[in-house]
Amino acid sequence: KDVVEPLPKTQWFIDVNKQVTGRGLFAGRELSLKEMMQEVVRNNNIEIVPDRFNKTYFHWIDNLRDWCISRQIWFGHQIPVWYKGTEMYCGVNAPEGDGWTQDPDSLDTWFSAGLWTFSALGWPGKLEDFKRYHPTSVLETGYDILFFWVARMILMTTYTLGEVPFKTVYLHGLVRDEQGRKMSKSLGNIIDPLDMIAKYGTDATRLSLLLGSTPGNDVKLSEEKIAGFRNFTNKLWNISRFTLLNIENPKVDFVLPKNSTKTLADSWILDRLERTRRSVTESFEKNNFSYAGDVLRDFTWNELADWYLEVAKVEGGKSDILNYVLNTILKLWHPFMPFVTETIWENVYGKNTMLIVEKWPTPYSFGHDYFFENNSPTDAEKDFAEFQSAITQIRTLRAENGIEPVKKIKAYVTSTAKYGPLLYQNNLEVFKNLARLEEVDFVNPKPAQSVGFVQSDSSVYLDFAGAVDVAKEKTRLEKEIATVAPYVESMNKKLSNTEFVNNAPPTVIDGERKKLADAEAKLSALKAQLAAL
Repeated sequence: KDVVEPLPKTQWFIDVNKQVTGRGLFAGRELSLKEMMQEVVRNNNIEIVPDRFNKTYFHWIDNLRDWCISRQIWFGHQIPVWYKGTEMYCGVNAPEGDGWTQDPDSLDTWFSAGLWTFSALGWPGKLEDFKRYHPTSVLETGYDILFFWVARMILMTTYTLGEVPFKTVYLHGLVRDEQGRKMSKSLGNIIDPLDMIAKYGTDATRLSLLLGSTPGNDVKLSEEKIAGFRNFTNKLWNISRFTLLNIENPKVDFVLPKNSTKTLADSWILDRLERTRRSVTESFEKNNFSYAGDVLRDFTWNELADWYLEVAKVEGGKSDILNYVLNTILKLWHPFMPFVTETIWENVYGKNTMLIVEKWPTPYSFGHDYFFENNSPTDAEKDFAEFQSAITQIRTLRAENGIEPVKKIKAYVTSTAKYGPLLYQNNLEVFKNLARLEEVDFVNPKPAQSVGFVQSDSSVYLDFAGAVDVAKEKTRLEKEIATVAPYVESMNKKLSNTEFVNNAPPTVIDGERKKLADAEAKLSALKAQLAAL
């Protein structure tokens, strides 16, 4: 029941509308602080990323009021104003003589922080660092302090120096928990990065904040996500170990000879690497770091590790290509994962070389500039994609029909192409090894008891005779069909019930429809397998 009584108190303000004589960019002109702040962003002297925050910036600045900069707190820069009787003195240094008393107020936190871009570089004293590093190329900060900090730095620097404090402002989102909630002690959902670094490593923690995070958008973080990136860090380490076992004499400045490609897989991996290098470089230039990381991760794990290194085990003789690929991916990954990549580099090339000072990978087009620039697949990319698809479909058919991975079977390949199934004939050993085939017949017609698929202008069939117990497999399939079919029928009846559909929440209806679609797809696949047998 206390009475709340306002207490008027004298405060210090900055007049943002007063006309002042400009310096530098504004030399010879009379304009206000507000106008300076508007002009440098409107004229693109400062770029805000993402640009949708320009609207937010101008909303604040166009409606800017005089800024109260005095605070009644003990900590902070004390306001540089002194009093002596009716006299008042303002300056950086205290006035000479006795009897002067400094104003007890402190400067607003954002006033002090706004001085940062130049005061930390020695201004107004020694200016060597200031001349070299001001203005900064990029300022990276959260979108929530665009007005509080970014705008105040622009105000301070444009007025004091007549130049911009930075050329680009990159605004990241806020880090939230896996449910999208703000992290707080009261909710108990805070993730301490130091704990995560100790548990999963610095590189994994960095990646969890970089990948999946786009400019200006919040990112969800969980311990499971960080653990997943720890697994990828281990994957990169193991890729490097395997690669080094197959490089005869690793060279730091290795230039790949143009006659290094001996097989389809060689041409494919180099084309994919160059496309990845270009994509990552372009994404960096556009501040699209998450996309760059996703592209690089997809290449490293799915294309290099899962495919090319498996091919290399079969074909052998990949020393030059592996040397070039390893050097390139370590350089591309270094901005994301500086610690593990630097350690790998040191293990390979010794302590006298450092990855952090290596040059960024340069273009190596292999005569395919047209394809890369027009974003169309090269011949090697098209052929190997078909090769991959065939192997993947064979693996799927084997799994669906219960054929153990160690069991080798026979395949039949026919083609309507002019030169026959050359793609498989020219890469026969790789085809057999990766698809777990004992033999590939390019001459005889497919046997009656086989399952196959059409791949481009070729047909591939798997001979299941002897590979599976047909009677036993038929019994298994019939039993599973007998379980799934009634479920599909009951789900159809449920979703045909208008009372249920009209009264159930939309999310429930969508969930039930998805269950039905999944069950129908499974039933169709089971019937197809049974028919094939």
